[in-house]
Amino acid sequence: MGFHCVNCGGSMVFDVSLQQMRCEHCDSTLDPTMFDFKDRGIAVDERYTDMARFTCQNCGAELVSTDDSIVGFCPYCGGQSLVAQSGEQHDVERIIPFKVSREQCSELYGTFVHKIRYLPKEFKDPSYLQKFTGIYMPYYLFDARFGEASVNGEKTVERNRRYDVVNTYHYDPTIEGAYRWGAPCDASKYLDDEISDRVMPFDTTKDMPFNPAYLAGFYADASTVEPEMYYEDAASLAEDNMIGAITEQVMARDGVSVKPGAKVETEITAHHSMLFPMWFLTWRKDDRVAYAVVNGESGKVVSDLPLDLRAFAIGSIAISVVLFLLLELLFQPTPLWTSVISLVAALLMALGVRGGAKRVYEVQTHANDKGWSGTTVDPEARKRRRRGKSKFSFSDILVTAFIVVFGFLFISSFFEGDVSLDRVLSLILPIVVLGFVVSTLSKTLSWRKVTKDLQGVIASVVLLLSTLLNTAIVAISPVNDGWYYIGDAICIIGLVVAAVCMLRVYNLGTTRPLPKLFDREEV
Repeated sequence: MGFHCVNCGGSMVFDVSLQQMRCEHCDSTLDPTMFDFKDRGIAVDERYTDMARFTCQNCGAELVSTDDSIVGFCPYCGGQSLVAQSGEQHDVERIIPFKVSREQCSELYGTFVHKIRYLPKEFKDPSYLQKFTGIYMPYYLFDARFGEASVNGEKTVERNRRYDVVNTYHYDPTIEGAYRWGAPCDASKYLDDEISDRVMPFDTTKDMPFNPAYLAGFYADASTVEPEMYYEDAASLAEDNMIGAITEQVMARDGVSVKPGAKVETEITAHHSMLFPMWFLTWRKDDRVAYAVVNGESGKVVSDLPLDLRAFAIGSIAISVVLFLLLELLFQPTPLWTSVISLVAALLMALGVRGGAKRVYEVQTHANDKGWSGTTVDPEARKRRRRGKSKFSFSDILVTAFIVVFGFLFISSFFEGDVSLDRVLSLILPIVVLGFVVSTLSKTLSWRKVTKDLQGVIASVVLLLSTLLNTAIVAISPVNDGWYYIGDAICIIGLVVAAVCMLRVYNLGTTRPLPKLFDREEV
């Protein structure tokens, strides 16, 4: 297809800064909604529009565009071998045009990463940032119909030293009419739900009827997820939205606090296909890729942030030397304290290894990407991300509480000179550390069956062995202080090896498997 200037016949593209169609030859402009489609047999208000299809020869990704001559970078693997093929029809109802240009996008991302240390050098290279690819990603919006609601609340009307007077309320309104729910779900199987959620929001009140002119000079991805897959999630989140609205209303009107457990009958009655603008930049190393995504409407930046291991190692060594010198000048710990500090460091390292290995597992298996697998390992993951909440396990809370108590005892020893709890601490801490390291090793072994990665396992084994030796020395309490220092040295070596493994685990968690989409099927 392709759009041509009515004055000179040159190719026209959508100019983001002008929000107009602009001729690349004579610079004349035209409103996209006024573009003449009649002589091409295309109706502006038709949902189905012929597009040129591009297939990436590296990963198999398929994109569409109105122009079969554009050349760009594949947003999924970073390859440039995009081959134009025969056209196909693209089904979409509405679109939010790009508002952020490539130049603005590069500037926003450059500002975003400017103060972030230890990134691979490409992330700050101006020429590399010019490789952002503009792509419209498919989303679904849903119509929700609400029915009867059941909401309980309470209000304290009198309070004194002896008792409180609390009134209870019950609301059972019926909400009539259908409403468009404003939390979109991505319709591309290959756009990770995590990225999709983080790059939000888009202002769906400013969407426009789909017009193929907006795609001139850009790519668009096709819908590869059935909308019905999101109906349950959409209904649940629409219900939460309505409960939130009711809560605000009864609080403002009656001063009543809504109690947990409110219910609103919710039914998803229809879905609508939309295209949202995004700028993609792909960083590739071996068989891993990292994505930088910029919201093409608001300019919000979302990015995977892998580390340059060499730069990080140099920075860490410099910081460690400075801290060591400061501690030697300000505080000379006893051998027992050095062992306790080493154990605390091992505990923190195990926490890092465990979190990183879990992240690798989630990325490798698309565990929280419902569009990829059709189901999620954790059904509440999407809702927690929407609400900005995280879930902690009991062991995480226990270990965190212990670290806080240890920190308090450690700091108090400076001011009071009282370290009578050292022995008690040295008996309890090894048990906590060993238990958590064994738990971490068990989990990383389980995750390795899927991820095939040994770094988390190696880190856990090294931490376990060095911690066992240090714990044994603390338990025996030898008279010769040299044994403590030997144990500390072994523990430090173990921590260094585990740290290197943990950094590699981190990089695996902040990058993604190179996509292989040759078996991709459209829906």
